[in-house]
Amino acid sequence: MSLLNTDPAKASVAKPVDALIEFLGSGKGRLLDIGCGEGVLSDKLSQHGYTVTGIDPLVGSGASAWRVRASAGAVPLASDSFDIAVFHWSLHHVPEESMSAALAEAQRVLTSAGRLFVIEPEPVGSWQEVSHPFHDETEVQAKAANAVDKVVSASALTRRRQYYLSEDCYNSFDEFVESMMSYAYNRYTEDQIRQQRVRDTFESYREGDIFRLQHRIRMEEICPDANN
Repeated sequence: MSLLNTDPAKASVAKPVDALIEFLGSGKGRLLDIGCGEGVLSDKLSQHGYTVTGIDPLVGSGASAWRVRASAGAVPLASDSFDIAVFHWSLHHVPEESMSAALAEAQRVLTSAGRLFVIEPEPVGSWQEVSHPFHDETEVQAKAANAVDKVVSASALTRRRQYYLSEDCYNSFDEFVESMMSYAYNRYTEDQIRQQRVRDTFESYREGDIFRLQHRIRMEEICPDANN
């Protein structure tokens, strides 16, 4: 049974790595993980048979995948050298003025038959409702989606799109705060997270002894049109 759905309203819960593996399909090859962070996903993809290179301004160490310290807008790697390029929850973290350059760089390093994957959270779901008072990414997520739209409309490319729900469970509000403060990209303070309306919204998602937050994720594959 598929973890993914073409109808966003019918998206179901899946683990991000499982959803990505399904969306990538059965083919393996040389994969560029753009915005890899500490490289957790890069290493998991390596374990699934891909030859992975991860790039990020703040790369971590790792054994399975090769890491390169670099920005998405200036990839220091050869053209036509990857079969797959992936932005996994990372395009909206690229500065707005560099999004188009980042997508162009991803296309440059792909082979003529290469596939570009852009996986992005959408401002939909309980996770968004809880976090938006201190971490509202609605605008930047829309800009990332618009940048992808421009790439598709400007070239002879096809797009495939599916959705799933990412789910996080917490034992307490304090655990949620600790998790949010652990992210390297955060631009908020602990006091902002602990404001009363955030706590109240978080508490409204109690299910027994846990708090369950969900976030809808859009998955897009962009590749050359076989008819052109």
